[in-house]
Amino acid sequence: MKASSRAVLISALLFPGLGHLALRPRRTLRGMLFLLPTAAAVLYLLSTMLHLLSQLQDELDAGKLALDPFAILDRVHASGIDNPATNMASAVLLAGWVGAVIDVIWLGKRTPA
Repeated sequence: MKASSRAVLISALLFPGLGHLALRPRRTLRGMLFLLPTAAAVLYLLSTMLHLLSQLQDELDAGKLALDPFAILDRVHASGIDNPATNMASAVLLAGWVGAVIDVIWLGKRTPA
């Protein structure tokens, strides 16, 4: 398997920017331009979701929230988790992932075999 094909698979299936790192030394900085913002977005989204899960668990334990999927779904919607910050983080995550794959494909076409 060519290095560029391997890099595309790594960026697509593992994490954006890692494919650039697999192309080695010349593409490390370029890979970091995809990896760091995407990692920050993932960490923000995970932190936000874990905080909401903690709140839901506390409400379930206290009996304030019924163990009903529809009641939990209504509570999630009422939590305000769908806000501009989480939407922006989701957009950064999507753009980073798609952009990294497209960039590695483009780099693979430019690199001689």
